[in-house]
Amino acid sequence: MKTSKLLLFSFSMIILSCKSQTRESNIEILQPSLEQEASAVWRTVNDIAFLESQGYSINLPKDSLIESLIIKSKKGTFGNEDFSPIYTLLETKYFDRQNYELALQKVEDQIGLLNEFIDEIYAQKSKWDWTFQTFSQYKIVFTLYGTGGSYDPDKGIITLLTNKEGGFMKYQNPAYTIIHEISHIGMEYSLVQKYNLSHGLKERLVDTFVFLMFQEELPEYQIQDMGNSTMDKYFVSKESIES
Repeated sequence: MKTSKLLLFSFSMIILSCKSQTRESNIEILQPSLEQEASAVWRTVNDIAFLESQGYSINLPKDSLIESLIIKSKKGTFGNEDFSPIYTLLETKYFDRQNYELALQKVEDQIGLLNEFIDEIYAQKSKWDWTFQTFSQYKIVFTLYGTGGSYDPDKGIITLLTNKEGGFMKYQNPAYTIIHEISHIGMEYSLVQKYNLSHGLKERLVDTFVFLMFQEELPEYQIQDMGNSTMDKYFVSKESIES
């Protein structure tokens, strides 16, 4: 009887030990809703003039309705009333949850690596004389529409552009784009908005940060040809990030 109790106690301790060693992931993957996709199309059409001026590749449904709304946007007459026809268009012709399955699986395959990246940022940021905003959990949502990736610095939401084949823009490994957007969130208030950085300089700063922090793990990561390159001389090593 004593032996049975001892075995039961030992087994319970093993279970508790395993649970204590299991960490909650910093990444949560969300299935996009019809309303979210309609919002993605609306925002893209609304910002079409700016996006084109920045040279972005833009993905939208190839439909006569969208073409007419783009014309409205460039004339300055596009507005909230145009959300409803976009919603109806996607509902009747384009939206299908299965379109995101391959992309979802690719991100799931990278969760371990992404958790390591986030852990590294947590470990290093106390050394920096500037604030990097972090979230205990980042939410990843997919879209078929837009320019590549976007972020919500208030909610820790990252939106990834994909296609029905599970492809991503620029990098086939979604970890590259996700850590880029996590870095945008981290710098948005303490650097970008505080110093009113231009769009190009913001992108160059984020790219440089990711390159210096994770160049060994992300060997294909490239700094975009945006912003003022004279800043590059101040960022020559990982230690440069501290100040």
